[in-house]
Amino acid sequence: MLVFQRVNNVKAQFKKVSSFVIKAGQLQLTLFFYALSYFTRIPIPRYIVFDSHQFHKANAYLPIIGLLVASVMIIIFYLCQLLFSIQISLILMLAGSIMLTGALHEDGFADCCDGFGGGYNVKQRLKIMKDSQIGSYAGIGLAILLLLKFNLLLALAEINASTLFVSLIIAHTVSRYGALSVMQTLPYVRLEKDGKVQALSKKLNDKYFVFASLCVFLVLCLLPLVSALILVGLSLAVGWLLCQWFKKSLAGYTGDCLGFSQQCLEIAILLMLTVLLA
Repeated sequence: MLVFQRVNNVKAQFKKVSSFVIKAGQLQLTLFFYALSYFTRIPIPRYIVFDSHQFHKANAYLPIIGLLVASVMIIIFYLCQLLFSIQISLILMLAGSIMLTGALHEDGFADCCDGFGGGYNVKQRLKIMKDSQIGSYAGIGLAILLLLKFNLLLALAEINASTLFVSLIIAHTVSRYGALSVMQTLPYVRLEKDGKVQALSKKLNDKYFVFASLCVFLVLCLLPLVSALILVGLSLAVGWLLCQWFKKSLAGYTGDCLGFSQQCLEIAILLMLTVLLA
């Protein structure tokens, strides 16, 4: 009898553990789909239901979204280079990445250029940034941004293809983690209700933030130790400067600020990698 009781206890414990693992896995898969639906244009299963209480946890998957975007860009470049020159392949690769994300981060960058360039106080800046029309600051900013990206990626591609691929993975992963760090540091300043945007503005708890940090750490292992440490120092410095600027200009951040942060960090990382990997 005692043996049968122990066997039954083991079975009961196994059922509890397996049930917990299944539920936890389902939650994480749902959170990944949340991130995929908001930060890209990739369709997700119809059974996924929006939950405002859980939606902010999807931010933990931002580095993985960056890895996914970089992987798609690598595939596009590799296929295009079979037919076209490096320059044309890079342009098509950039176009593909913009289509994949719906220009989400570039749009935030443009709005910030207009807001910070044309606004003289917090109220004006927020009003300009909310306007969907593009101004001269945004146009000039986007032109400089895309020219910089193209030429930096061309410089990396001319070293060799593997250097370009590693640089894409690191830049897109670390830059999105930088945007996540801004969310963890500053308060969200738009108080009006805005569905998913407002839900995403909640800060992650320590467990989820550590998970995102671990993802970035694993990606940085692609670099030599010294190069990785230099890149971490650069990212921290740029992130700190952006946080100070947002705090002074807006007393916090908006969704546009996150796009601006991601694009600025991506450019800064690519600039440093052209030096470190040359």
